[in-house]
Amino acid sequence: VRNIIVSLSKSLLGIFLTLMAVLLGIGTGMIVKQVGDDVSITTTLFYRFWFSLPLLLAFAWYMQGRDFLRINQRRTMVMRVFFGMCGILFWFLSIRTMPFGQATALFQSAVLFVTLASPFLLGERVGIYRWSAVIIGFIGVMMITDPFAGGVSGSVIYGVLAAISGAALSILLRRLGKGDAPASVALWYNFSGAVIVTAVALVMPGSVFVLDMTILAKLILLGVVGSFLQICFTSAYRYSEAVVVSSLRYIQMPMSGIVGYYMFAEVMSWTEIIGAGVIILSCLTIAWREVVRARDAKMDAPRNDMAS
Repeated sequence: VRNIIVSLSKSLLGIFLTLMAVLLGIGTGMIVKQVGDDVSITTTLFYRFWFSLPLLLAFAWYMQGRDFLRINQRRTMVMRVFFGMCGILFWFLSIRTMPFGQATALFQSAVLFVTLASPFLLGERVGIYRWSAVIIGFIGVMMITDPFAGGVSGSVIYGVLAAISGAALSILLRRLGKGDAPASVALWYNFSGAVIVTAVALVMPGSVFVLDMTILAKLILLGVVGSFLQICFTSAYRYSEAVVVSSLRYIQMPMSGIVGYYMFAEVMSWTEIIGAGVIILSCLTIAWREVVRARDAKMDAPRNDMAS
């Protein structure tokens, strides 16, 4: 009974951390959208990276001790920094230029691109259920982006590129997760991002200085929220199964649409709402198939041991 209670407590903690990460993700998007008309994207990224470092440094030290900076897969880490930078850049640009719910739905469709690339980059077998989910999911993406309505806007391109970058990032994080601590990976990524954005800012002097104290406070808060967001997601995977965390993340789509409506007076068309629903359904189907595959793998393992 005690083991059951402990297991249940860990699962509930994992669910709580995931829901907190979802709320923090929505908070991040709200801040980016609120300051979008007042500061450049370079300024936004500058404060996002630098003010996320103190908490991530403390977290990495707490988790890893003296090895908090240790990275074994350095080439993969470099690629993680590159695609992470692309992902956050396009994600912020899409939030600034398109409805909040629409941008979130496009970004969350990254799992479709991950599934599409899995057979080629990870050597994973994708069955008929997941292929069907991918096809249906891309129909949802087309409903949201509406590419045949007379040209694709730059904001839609940002959203799609954010999803593609997020997919590449997910694959790289899977590889890094096999040999490196997530806390160390997060710290190195954010430190590298801070250095890169600072280098860009030096080319454009004055672009990171903010005189309005209200905007400055929001930008600093963006960095703090970003660090808590990564800590919550990293910790959630320690206490709950990956499929639970992944499934709960899709709550962010409808919540973002609601926030966009009430906070920014944004109204998504019925086609876009249905498209977002299709993406959620397809992503949940993929998550369900991951559960089935993991269960089958556990059942086959004892049989293989007995056969050998």
